[in-house]
Amino acid sequence: MNSLQLGNTRTLIAAADSVQLITLADNYVNGFLASTQIARRPRLDAVTGEVPGRPMLAEFGWSVLVRISAGGRVHSILFDTSLGKEALLRNASTLKVDLKEVEALVVSHGHPDHTAATPETLSAIGRDELPLILHPGALRKTVLMFPNGERSYAPYFLDEKELHDRGARLEKSKAPTPLASETALVTGEIPRHTDFEKGMPPNMHFRIIEGSLVHDPLIADDQGLVINLRDKGLVVISGCAHAGIINTVRYAQEVSGIDKVHAVVGGFHLSGDFFAPIIDKTVTEIKSISPKIVLPSHCSGIRALIKIANALPDAFVENSVGTTFQF
Repeated sequence: MNSLQLGNTRTLIAAADSVQLITLADNYVNGFLASTQIARRPRLDAVTGEVPGRPMLAEFGWSVLVRISAGGRVHSILFDTSLGKEALLRNASTLKVDLKEVEALVVSHGHPDHTAATPETLSAIGRDELPLILHPGALRKTVLMFPNGERSYAPYFLDEKELHDRGARLEKSKAPTPLASETALVTGEIPRHTDFEKGMPPNMHFRIIEGSLVHDPLIADDQGLVINLRDKGLVVISGCAHAGIINTVRYAQEVSGIDKVHAVVGGFHLSGDFFAPIIDKTVTEIKSISPKIVLPSHCSGIRALIKIANALPDAFVENSVGTTFQF
């Protein structure tokens, strides 16, 4: 399968020989996790308990380097840039990851915990006309409204001119976008089909559109990354999965034409009291999809991690900043 078709037909993704994921930013660092066949944890100094040189840094954010091997060539995609430039750039340096290898940057959605370090990251990559793939809605400013009437304005929003000045070539699309010699696909806008994945709480999430505050509970700019791993199935990577992690995986199956799922990775957005009632339904659906690996990260929440670990003990893998996963 060497071509990718868009339009009214299913999208066909060429097969990759292997996929490597390096967690550059996430909410957690756990120095006691042992390496396994698929997860290589950073080596710790026996005395200090730290990665030699400098410790890994965690923050409320998400960034993963995706290396796709196919036909003797390796493609590198950076998926999100997290919240602070210090964590991503420092962790990359500690892990001896040269960001200049990145050939495309994918923005899962416009929230600052996935985008705020983008300008500095672009400078570190140092390429002219670097493809930056995003939903056009990701450029809108975010405002959160709380029950007590307080407003919280996102501390950072993507500025098109600044991104251009730092070397990015913005590719704005609601439709699927192929990358890495068509071995990967950015989903574009994800349809909402499940009856329980409803987005943010009512009257909380707003966007500024043409100077007006517009209620935006669904966060339509949310998108994921899909890779077809030869003979194993799909690797589906989410940012926060505001569209719902089940909607995200089901859409990945739809646009790829591939039902088998090897790994589901990223934020599942099940943290907090509002999302607690849908954890059991989500876990049931994940079990029905039957992925070989489930790697909930970032905003998935401790209650969801525990239930996923109990329900899918052979598939669940705990993430930690600095971990390299080899599929």
